[in-house]
Amino acid sequence: MLSSGHEQTRALADECRRFARHASGNPAMRDVAEALCRAIHRMAALEEELFFPAARAALEASQLVDLAELEHATARQIIRQLQCADPCEARYEALVLALAECVERHARHEQSQLFPRLRASRLDMGALEERLNQRLSVHDDDVFTVHERRVGTEATAH
Repeated sequence: MLSSGHEQTRALADECRRFARHASGNPAMRDVAEALCRAIHRMAALEEELFFPAARAALEASQLVDLAELEHATARQIIRQLQCADPCEARYEALVLALAECVERHARHEQSQLFPRLRASRLDMGALEERLNQRLSVHDDDVFTVHERRVGTEATAH
C-alpha cells in the first residue's frame, strides 16, 4: 500500500517536473502541484499515525525512521512556502521542483532501506498493511483517483 502510494505521489512529482521544464507559468502546474501537496499530506498522515510507530517498535535502531520523519518535515516546510508563493514567479517553480525532489528522495529511502529492514524484522507487514488500508478508506481524499483518470486520459489521447 505504501509502495503504491509512493508510486502515485512520484507520478504527480514527475508531472510537476514536466510542467516546470516545458511550460513555465502554466496555470495547470498549480493544479498538479496542489494535487501533489494533498497526496503528500495524505501519505504523511498515514505514515506518521501508523507506519512510523510500528517501524520504530520493530527496529532496534530508529535512524531510518528519524530520517523519514525529517523528510516529512522538509516537505511540509516546502509546502508552506509554496502556498505563499505566486505561481507566476520563478520561485514557485523552484519550490515545486524542490518538493518533487523531496518526494523522490523519501520514496527511494523508504523503499530501498526502510522497507527491506522491516520485512526482515518481526513486524507483521500484512497486518500493518491492513491497518493502513482501513485508515485510508476513512480518508475522503480522491487525489490518486483524479491523477489516475488524468494519466488514463493522456494514455488514450496518444
